[in-house]
Amino acid sequence: MSLQKECFAYRIGRCAIMTETICRYGTCSFFKTKEQDQLDRQRYGTNKDHASGKGKSI
Repeated sequence: MSLQKECFAYRIGRCAIMTETICRYGTCSFFKTKEQDQLDRQRYGTNKDHASGKGKSI
């Protein structure tokens, strides 16, 4: 298998969600493109500002 570099969670040569980059071994249930992630964030009203506590909650 190959790395899914177009995945929204792929950053700086590794997966930002999983402790191991599992897409190199098979399919990952977290995979989605950056565009899909952006659409989901708009659709469900979430944003990336989780660290500050200012993100919207559902």
